[in-house]
Amino acid sequence: MIVSPTADERRAALLKTRARTFQLFDLATSEDVLHQAPLPGFRPVLWHLAHIGVFEGYWVLQQALKQASIDPRFDIIFDPIKTPRENAKVLPTRAEMEAYLTEVRDRVMRALESTDRASNGNVLLNDGYVFDLVLEHERQHQETLAALLNAMPHNTKRPGPAAPVGLRRSPRGEITIPATRVRIGGTGKSFEYDNELPAFDVDVPAFRIDSDLVTNGEYAEFIASGGYTRRELWSDDGWKWKEENNIVAPLGWSGPPWFERRFFDEGPLRADAPVTGVSWFEADAYARLQGKRLPTEIEWEAAASYDPVTGRKRQFPWGDDAFEAARANAAVLKWATTPVGSYPAGDSAFGLHDAAGNLWEWTSSNFQGYAGFTAYPYPDYSQTWFDGDHRVARGGSWFTDPAILRASFRNFYRRNFRLGFLGIRCARDGA
Repeated sequence: MIVSPTADERRAALLKTRARTFQLFDLATSEDVLHQAPLPGFRPVLWHLAHIGVFEGYWVLQQALKQASIDPRFDIIFDPIKTPRENAKVLPTRAEMEAYLTEVRDRVMRALESTDRASNGNVLLNDGYVFDLVLEHERQHQETLAALLNAMPHNTKRPGPAAPVGLRRSPRGEITIPATRVRIGGTGKSFEYDNELPAFDVDVPAFRIDSDLVTNGEYAEFIASGGYTRRELWSDDGWKWKEENNIVAPLGWSGPPWFERRFFDEGPLRADAPVTGVSWFEADAYARLQGKRLPTEIEWEAAASYDPVTGRKRQFPWGDDAFEAARANAAVLKWATTPVGSYPAGDSAFGLHDAAGNLWEWTSSNFQGYAGFTAYPYPDYSQTWFDGDHRVARGGSWFTDPAILRASFRNFYRRNFRLGFLGIRCARDGA
């Protein structure tokens, strides 16, 4: 059974999350920046502000409480289905959007006070599910916003420290995961999306997985060895994508000598920080050069969450206890990646470093439903993207909210996506 937060805990979470959303928009150096799209094919940054409010109003006020729409015009403009990307260029002002968000939030807070936890059979209100749904949605959009701003150099103001530098904790190694039967999917200890359910047991053959994420320095060696020119390393789709888009280095790299774009600036490549700005195609090619492959998501979850001593699944790599700053580079504590393996208190039972935080990790797995999957509460979060092109990413990034660091959380991106805070961890068959 889900351990449901109290109304006071949800109120505090809603307030804290909204404050972080506004902080992100305040990073922009001008209003003009917010009306720009960071790359072709993306919506303007400002679009996401009102979309957060429209989602909240739709699910809490309209669907759960059966209230009328506050502004039908916003319902259309900020719905990703009703208004495609190419039609989202003319937007209301930020002031109009913030007024709309304030009205929605005021009504939601009143609903939180008055809604009975039993909810008289309304499944959206049972145990406050719909409030947790909008919280998780906003937290995920915050990470999207951070990635968009990160792709717009010199357009953000620095509220945090410079990118951490330093040396990795220990030399690269491999961890042997013995053949075992593990539990995959949600634990029932928190809010969970439909694609994390139903949980199931599966026999996982023995395999080996790298203890660390691939570093910038290691990826620079891949480039130096001709990684982007060796056809045998690339899938057919990957080679075609690379050639058509003239891809020769990760997104945000310039050189050589290599410099990396960071959230607030650009600087010399930090050799022991994990490489990011890479698509699934690039991650796959890198692994092939090493004589390895990307782990399946089942392998990743086994290595990140299974405790061979107790025989139980952990909610987070470190256990079931709540997040603490010593356990992972997450929750925007550093505003950047940290050298790999910097958080030993967050290691998994098998010794996997950075299995939560620092960077999301590409897996080889297609994003699809588990056996018995049921779309809830709407198909467009998960089911719509079971298209064969999306791949699962696991683990969380330096930005990710602690609640989303749960080992069962499944992120998903198209294979050519490079904008997110995504990295690489390799695996191979055998004990």
